[in-house]
Amino acid sequence: MAASTTNHGRKIWQPLHPAIRDKLDPQYVEHHDNYLQYMVPNELTPWNASSRTAKGAVSLPPGGTKPIPVGSIEDYDVSGFKVRVYTPTGECDDRGWPVLVWCHGGGWVNGNLNSGTDYCTQFCEGTRSIIVSVGYRLAPENPYPIAVEDAIDAVRWVYSALSELGKIDTRRISIGGTSSGGNIAIVAAIIASNPEAILPSAKPSRSAIISHPLISLFLFIPVIDNTATADDVWRTSAETAPWLTADRLTYYRRLYLPREEDCHKWDASPNLAPESLLSKLPKTWIAVAEFDLLAPEALAFGEQLRGLGVDVETVVVKGGTHSIMSLHGLIDRGRDMIEDGIKHLQGVFGT
Repeated sequence: MAASTTNHGRKIWQPLHPAIRDKLDPQYVEHHDNYLQYMVPNELTPWNASSRTAKGAVSLPPGGTKPIPVGSIEDYDVSGFKVRVYTPTGECDDRGWPVLVWCHGGGWVNGNLNSGTDYCTQFCEGTRSIIVSVGYRLAPENPYPIAVEDAIDAVRWVYSALSELGKIDTRRISIGGTSSGGNIAIVAAIIASNPEAILPSAKPSRSAIISHPLISLFLFIPVIDNTATADDVWRTSAETAPWLTADRLTYYRRLYLPREEDCHKWDASPNLAPESLLSKLPKTWIAVAEFDLLAPEALAFGEQLRGLGVDVETVVVKGGTHSIMSLHGLIDRGRDMIEDGIKHLQGVFGT
């Protein structure tokens, strides 16, 4: 990627493509022009774990919102990783609390339990449910399939953690995630819906105690197909997609999936799972950003599930990019997308 220079001497590394500039959300365009275009793309530098905490050369304003008060926040150890449990204020009804198991994004290499605290608290209070945020282990130190194993173990832990979680309703458990977190959440949902299924690579450490099926699958801008390239699945989005480009996602993918042959296994690319497994998925809600690199695969997955009889709702955010969720504090359409997701959970949870 060649960089250009502005009249002020600043290098522009990531200009917006002129073919979509006028179609993008204007609030995103303003933020991109002021900040994101000047950031050196991650894929141009060798991976260094210190980048997870280092401050970049471009100082970014907060993209999210201030977390809202909840009843309690507690961390627990689960099979080699931690989860963070958000419990609402007040008391649950006679059924017990519903639960959302949440997997953060970050290209499988970034993120932690502090990621998405703002919308986790919004989910918690907005849906009157316990949120279990999964601090799954990160690549490249912990490559595929470890993140998948942790997501599955987190779901299994929820069904058995009555002493930690208190009164929960195991008939009202959902799993969700954003971006790469959505990818591992789908696999965990497949296994929770098919407890006897044999995974291609992942070997969860906890036994499968699923007393009731999941009530929903809850996805924001998810990675679906780890075999996708700019020559096929991303053909319509790769040339113009801002921020998350084909090169960048491929860079993250190689850190998580260092063996290319693993990309073709369904616990890496859940769209490749047998139809007999996919058809048992619960009601599925998918938020898609119109100009996200991942939009084609998310839309295709929704159609794939519909064709198998799964109840699917797809919400397309017009003018949105892959940054829509992390920038919901700056972009009205991002806040609206999160509100739409809360309404989905309120509906399935009956809250």
